[in-house]
Amino acid sequence: MAMENDKIQFRGGAEKRASQLLDQMRLGGINVSELARRGLQEKLRETLSDEEKIQLHQQYERGEISDPVAEILLGDAIEEIERERTAFEDAAELDTDGVFQD
Repeated sequence: MAMENDKIQFRGGAEKRASQLLDQMRLGGINVSELARRGLQEKLRETLSDEEKIQLHQQYERGEISDPVAEILLGDAIEEIERERTAFEDAAELDTDGVFQD
């Protein structure tokens, strides 16, 4: 089985220089890879519409998306969607005993 190349690359001359300057200023430097990873996660989440979040959550529930990928794309939205769905299901299953129609 061939290994995948997990690197994401882009041209960022000014960004690279800015990170180098900050790295030099801070005692112990900075972890550019960690900053890039966090920044990419934030931007991926920001680009998703509500409809896309719901679609991704449905794929996650069907096992089509792994836990780590769902966490990156949806983050706290996973719990939020599940809470909303539970509340909707609870409302739909309200006990209607004692309700009369004329």
